Amino acid sequence: MIRLYLIRHGETEWNKARRFQGWTDIELSSEGEEQASLLGQRFKKIKVDEIYASPLKRAVATAMPIANVHGIKVITKEHFKEINFGEWEGMTAPEISAKYGKDFDDFMIAPEKGIFPGDYSFDKVTDRIKIGLEEVLEEKADKNIVIVSHGGIIRLMIKYLMEFDCEWYNKTWIDNTAISLIEIRKYGKLMRVLNDSSHLDNGIL
Repeated sequence: MIRLYLIRHGETEWNKARRFQGWTDIELSSEGEEQASLLGQRFKKIKVDEIYASPLKRAVATAMPIANVHGIKVITKEHFKEINFGEWEGMTAPEISAKYGKDFDDFMIAPEKGIFPGDYSFDKVTDRIKIGLEEVLEEKADKNIVIVSHGGIIRLMIKYLMEFDCEWYNKTWIDNTAISLIEIRKYGKLMRVLNDSSHLDNGIL
């Protein structure tokens, strides 16, 4: 059985400002660095055989405390970069809506059907995610694998791996440094954990 831990990066200043980040290489905020440290502490008692991350700074910085705890290296993979939003990046949703109108509004209502700058479509993004996951999971057994990526990418990973419907993306959310766990078993896949950020004691519930 493979235990696949999917983790979103820590907070950035653009997260706080609710700006689309995409491929823009924003570093963790001071709060994000603290979140990453708490995440590393949580993984002291969790076996980790391999850890992968998006090459963007915010993902690598979030992965490092886990890697350091286990004395392993972070392997970066381009396949796990955030969705590329092109000229929308750096703007808030109201700003994008004011400038691009219906194109953006349609995307927000049904992103799986929308067309957007940068990566253009979710189908294109999912195609690169598939390649990355196949490379990471190929010929693996009885391994605990961590992937540190981005909120949009993690939702699409879960949708793909669990074969959820097209509306999955808009029906859930992934918080900063939240952990989701999928067990890949001989006879199928099991979603064990979704969006667990209890290490932050952030009082969401």
